[in-house]
Amino acid sequence: MATMTHCMMFMQHSRRLEKLGNLLGENIKLKKAIRIFEDMVYHRVSPSHISFVSVLGGCSHAGLVEEGKMLFNSMVKEHGIYPRVEHDACMVDLLGRANWFDEAAKVIKDMRIEPSAKVWGALLGSCRIHCNVELAERASERLFELEPRNAGNDVLLAAIYAEAKMWDEVKRVKKLLEARELQKVPGRSWIEVKRKIYSFISVDEFNPQMEKLHALLTELSTEMKDRGYKPQTKVVLYDLNEEEKKRIVLGHNEKLAVAFGLINTKGGETIRIYKNLRICEDCHYVTKFISKFADREILL
Repeated sequence: MATMTHCMMFMQHSRRLEKLGNLLGENIKLKKAIRIFEDMVYHRVSPSHISFVSVLGGCSHAGLVEEGKMLFNSMVKEHGIYPRVEHDACMVDLLGRANWFDEAAKVIKDMRIEPSAKVWGALLGSCRIHCNVELAERASERLFELEPRNAGNDVLLAAIYAEAKMWDEVKRVKKLLEARELQKVPGRSWIEVKRKIYSFISVDEFNPQMEKLHALLTELSTEMKDRGYKPQTKVVLYDLNEEEKKRIVLGHNEKLAVAFGLINTKGGETIRIYKNLRICEDCHYVTKFISKFADREILL
């Protein structure tokens, strides 16, 4: 009977933790997830590997470095769970995002198994945030060995070079991609309005509402700038002047989809957008602003 009760408790806690773990971007929800985790331990329900992935991933996105380190160290000491590659990747991501690259490198060095593409990818992603060229090159070399056909790693390295204004290196990476006949998957966003699917790319001359969409985005951009917004033009991997970069960033496909949703849906209706690639920093910031400014829930 006791075993059945603990099993039911574990399932209930796991469901709640998984649900909250999927909402990692907000500190409030993360703290709830950590409280649920502590509640599991208090009731002698042993956390699983998945439980630790949820809370460590949450700590990474919320920047809770000390909390993440304590949880990671408790895996073996308190629960007898040896970290798997996904836990190491979470820690590398957590420490890298916080610019603690020495500790992130130590985690990789101390791994019991050979670091996987997940681990090196987490390091490369952190290097993108802080423009750490030296470590990015090291991570890229290993990723090339592990995932020679993954163009996304090279594109990320090119982005780091671009932010460092190392334009010759950007050209070199692009030439390598061409030589290996690899191409970055073109970015595309989809939105469903009135049971019909609409697709957007960064330059879409065939949508009859394109002029309205650009006009709305320009208006919103002006409003945001009055409130301190600065376009994140570092995401543009071309050696162009700043104004041209701002124009390109404003035309990103997810922004076009958001504007289309605002124009073609009723007030209060949730806007749901699907994208085939990772959202850039600028689109993430702009989408959050539009959601607040227009008082609309936007799921991207």
